Amino acid sequence: MLEVWIAAAFFAASVAIVANRLAGWRQREREILNALQDVQATRIAAVRDGNVVKVVGELLYWGRPIVAPLSGRTCAFYSLVILKCEPPFSSGPQEWVELLREERGVDFLVGDGSGVALVRAGVEGTVLSSLVPDKKGSKTSFPNDGLRRLVVDRGLERPLSDVTLRAYEGVLEAGDRVAVGGLGRWHADPEGVGGYREAGLRLVLQGSNSLPLFISDDPKAL
Repeated sequence: MLEVWIAAAFFAASVAIVANRLAGWRQREREILNALQDVQATRIAAVRDGNVVKVVGELLYWGRPIVAPLSGRTCAFYSLVILKCEPPFSSGPQEWVELLREERGVDFLVGDGSGVALVRAGVEGTVLSSLVPDKKGSKTSFPNDGLRRLVVDRGLERPLSDVTLRAYEGVLEAGDRVAVGGLGRWHADPEGVGGYREAGLRLVLQGSNSLPLFISDDPKAL
């Protein structure tokens, strides 16, 4: 069945991401994009309870948003990656090594015209994201103050005068188009946001340790 194949595709991608955790820093994003690209979006109103699906729509805030650490933007979800150059200032081969990856979000809504789904993005450890890195910071020899503070705040203090650092940040803001892949369940809707498969129900997209949510704003995933 199609639904079984979709679940298998997302599960295989999550396994590949764990297996390739030491690979190049963009490998993780490629695995997520590949999984989302291979799945056709389902309209929210047409999702069957208990199926693993991909939905695409406009992001709406649900509750209080958070602040992205590098740019200070208000958002529902952010992904931050800090890289260091190894070995620094070498005339030989160098590579960018992941020093820190931080993802944080809060639950948000996605609407596609047929309905509105609640995305449980605020549960730590259940989300894999591939966001467009639209803000970046870098500094050769000595990082700028904002990037240095960020590294120190995250408990990664070390002598920074002999390294090159780069930081990339992507966020999901209200109005953004987003693709979400995960398990869809219909729950009672006490708030009556509207647009449901049945009256009084709302679609909830959620993840788990074995089958996480996949979230992306990359045009390839949409």
